[in-house]
Amino acid sequence: MSAKVEENVVADSRVHKRLGQLITALVEDERVGSSRELGRLTGIAFNTLANWCEGKADPRLQKLMQFAYAIGWSMTELMQYAEGDEDPYEAIARKKKA
Repeated sequence: MSAKVEENVVADSRVHKRLGQLITALVEDERVGSSRELGRLTGIAFNTLANWCEGKADPRLQKLMQFAYAIGWSMTELMQYAEGDEDPYEAIARKKKA
């Protein structure tokens, strides 16, 4: 499976769901602590992150790359996570160990 990408926008409901799970897990992580702090850390407005999670907005590739870089992931790792089945908490823990 690969995410549907059109005009530099990722429009795929599974990616939205998986991003939402990852964002929730990151907010619950002791290093982040709040969705507003995650927005500050990534440089992406809190409302934008929330809209991605809720499927109200399709993330642009540039913003996804910015998000991935800010959390210490490559774009490839982020898309592999989004298209896979790994638990978001396990994915975060795995990246912390790396």
